[in-house]
Amino acid sequence: MNDINLLIIIGIGIFILSIFSLVIYLIQKKLFDIMKGNLKSINNEAELDFREKRISDLIEPLTTQLQTLNNSVNDIEKNRIESYGRLSEQVDILANGTRQLEQALRSPTLRGKWGEVQLKRILELAGMSEHVDFNLQKELSNNGGRPDAIIHLPGNRSLAIDAKTPLSSYIEYTEANSEEEKNEKLKKHAISIKNTAKLLGQKEYQNAIEGDLDFVIMFIPGDHFFTAATKFDPDIFENALKNKVLICTPATLIALLKGISFNWQQASLAKNVKEIALHSQELQLRILRFFSYIDGIKKGIETAGNNYDKLINSIEKRIMPQIKKISDLGAMENIKAKNIPDKTRINLRKKSDKK
Repeated sequence: MNDINLLIIIGIGIFILSIFSLVIYLIQKKLFDIMKGNLKSINNEAELDFREKRISDLIEPLTTQLQTLNNSVNDIEKNRIESYGRLSEQVDILANGTRQLEQALRSPTLRGKWGEVQLKRILELAGMSEHVDFNLQKELSNNGGRPDAIIHLPGNRSLAIDAKTPLSSYIEYTEANSEEEKNEKLKKHAISIKNTAKLLGQKEYQNAIEGDLDFVIMFIPGDHFFTAATKFDPDIFENALKNKVLICTPATLIALLKGISFNWQQASLAKNVKEIALHSQELQLRILRFFSYIDGIKKGIETAGNNYDKLINSIEKRIMPQIKKISDLGAMENIKAKNIPDKTRINLRKKSDKK
C-alpha cells in the first residue's frame, strides 16, 4: 500500500513537472516570436536590454518553482527507495520465518511438541494452574498410558486430553496447485484425523483414571485444521464420538474449560452450603445445651430459696421462742421485738409462678 501511494505521488509530480515545462516552453516561444517580430523596429540597444530583463524577471519565479518541484520529486523518490528497501527486508524476514515454521510443521516430532505447547497455553488461558487444576504428562496407573494433560473435575473425577497434529496432508493441501489435487489432499487430511481419533479411542484413557466419564478429548491446535476436514467429511465429529473421543479445537476447548471452571464454582458453593448446614446444626445443639444449663441454674436458685424459707421458719418457730423464754427467766438481757430478725421470705417459686 505504501509503494502504491509513493508511485501515485511520483506520477502526480512528474505530471506537474511536465505541465510547468510545457508552460515555460510556450512562454519562451511566445516571447521569442514577439522579440523576433519587433526586433527590426527596435534600434535602441538599451531598450532591448530592458525588455530582456523584464522577460528574465517573468521567467525566474517559474524556474525557481520548477526547481523546487524537481527537488521534491527527488526527495519522494529517495524515500520510496528507502521504504521499499525496508519493506523488502521485512518481507525477507517474514518469508524466512514462514519457511522455518513450514519445516517445523513437516516434522511429526516438532508438530507434536507444538501441539503440547498450544494445549498448555489454552489451559493457562482458561485460568487453570498446573498441579492444581491439571497435570501434564502424568503416568496413569496400571500402565494405562500417559496423556498430554489430565483435568481435575469436581467429585474426584478426571478428564484426559491428548494433543494430536495429523497435518501432513493439510500442508500438502495448502501447497497444491490444481483444484483436483487440493480435493485429494483434503480427503487424505480428513481420513488422517478420523484414523487418529479412532486410535486414540483404543487407548481407553478414561478407563485408567478416576471418575465416570467415558470419553477422552482429542485436541487439534488449530480451528482451521479441523474446519478443513469437516468440509470434506461432515460426520467426522460424530464418528469420533462413537469411539468415545471428543474432538476439540482451541475455541471449543476454551469453552469446555470455562464450563469446568463454572462447575468448580458451583461445587465450591454447594460445599459451603453443606458446611453452613453442619455448623447450623452444631449451633442448635449448643444453644439447647445452654438452655439446659440455664434450667439447672433456675432449679438451683429455687432450691436455695426453699432452704432459705425453711431457715427463716426454723428461726421463727424454734429458735426465737426458746431465746424469749430464757430472756423471760432473767438469764439474759431482755430481747425486744425489734431485735427479732426480719421474717421476709424469698418465695422465688411464687414469684416465678406469677411471671
